[in-house]
Amino acid sequence: MAPIRRPAEPQIANRYVGTTRLARSFDPSDPSRGIMKPARTTVETNKPQAFTVITCKMRIFLVQTAHGLYAPSGGYRSNYGFLRQLGAYGHAVGQTCYAFDNEIDDAVAKARANGVDPQVKHLPDVDLGPDFETGTKRLDEKAFLESDALSSSLAALVNLWRTQIADFQPTHVVFNDGLTMKITENMVKMHQHQFKRVCVVHSAEQLPFGPFCGRFSGHCVSAEAENRMIRHVDGVWAVSQGVRDYALNHGGLQTTFMPHSTWTYLDGGRTPQRRDNVQKTEVGLVNPCALKGLPIFIELAKRLPHIRFITWKGWGTKKVHLDELAKLPNVRVEQTTTDTEHDIWDRIKVLLAPSLWLETWGAVITEAQLRGIPVIASDVGGIPEAKLGLPYLVHVRMATGEVDPVTGDYIMPQQDIAPWEAALRSLVDDDTTAYEALADRTARTTVQWIRGLDQHAQEKWLLNM
Repeated sequence: MAPIRRPAEPQIANRYVGTTRLARSFDPSDPSRGIMKPARTTVETNKPQAFTVITCKMRIFLVQTAHGLYAPSGGYRSNYGFLRQLGAYGHAVGQTCYAFDNEIDDAVAKARANGVDPQVKHLPDVDLGPDFETGTKRLDEKAFLESDALSSSLAALVNLWRTQIADFQPTHVVFNDGLTMKITENMVKMHQHQFKRVCVVHSAEQLPFGPFCGRFSGHCVSAEAENRMIRHVDGVWAVSQGVRDYALNHGGLQTTFMPHSTWTYLDGGRTPQRRDNVQKTEVGLVNPCALKGLPIFIELAKRLPHIRFITWKGWGTKKVHLDELAKLPNVRVEQTTTDTEHDIWDRIKVLLAPSLWLETWGAVITEAQLRGIPVIASDVGGIPEAKLGLPYLVHVRMATGEVDPVTGDYIMPQQDIAPWEAALRSLVDDDTTAYEALADRTARTTVQWIRGLDQHAQEKWLLNM
């Protein structure tokens, strides 16, 4: 596979683009996940299934925009779970995604070690110019969205995407970005391809209206063009009632609300192992950055020096955040991990989720609660839905969309730390009886909730388009 070059971001300069087609025998614990077996373009059904299989088969192609073959973002994980679940139900599924240089070689080596002979197709070099993570908008992409004007570099990417989609012959294409929305719109307009186009809303920033529109570089490159296009797709999936209401109130856009597919959280449909972490001593935060409530996390660490805090780097973590954390002797910063079972859920007693932006759901909250780990979370966006009425939900003053020109972060209002401190003390400092009772209630409530969801909700929605 050939690298996509982003020279403005040397540490992540070389990326690959490729297509992954998932087979029925896919094992989520297999390190070779995402590698296509030879001549497998349809779904294997050689094992009896405990779920209903709908006879009308679909071909679902998904375009991933997160960076990394094992990206830690909730949107990436939910997309991946969605594909795995549909694949298990007998539908053909595929995806195109970005990956770092070393991930391709590692994935191939691990696949071969597990008896899989992967097919790796070398793709043409695509130079995208300045990386959008540096804050530079790609003017060539904006011109394409607004007037179909294609620079030579963007034309290479557009042709690559278009070829990957066409070769798969999908019945549905799922995406969350303006570029894919434009590519698929043109493909359908040319009457050479007929498939349903589905936009999934993973963040308010990707929507072409409202106070958060385009506040992240790379999200909503052209509000005018994307606002027009999104109203002509076949379906818009809002993953929470919070973001559904945001789309309706700020853009008059009708969406369909469905939580993430259940396999986002269930290991092949199986409930994850419940933890008994009452004797653990660490309090965790995933993806330390301003959006995820880093100011609250830092203040808690200062006020409670006897408590051990731990955090794992994520897509939002910047050097300025790490510099602040380095000043705190009771905070440990870990690298991003793909082994969350061992590195996160086996070791923390409490999870903090103090988000200060419009969090569309908060997948990490559901993941923790399924395992019986109490979560202290803020009351923004879709987080109250993810919390399921469980303690603790703390009121915060949410970001307004105003951006600090120096850091590129949202400017965060001052917060009242007292309720966060009180909640954390009750779970860490007080008698363990209260912790054990809440942990038990948390696991039971979350398992009951996820078992009560329609396991085929997304499948039925797509089939009815």
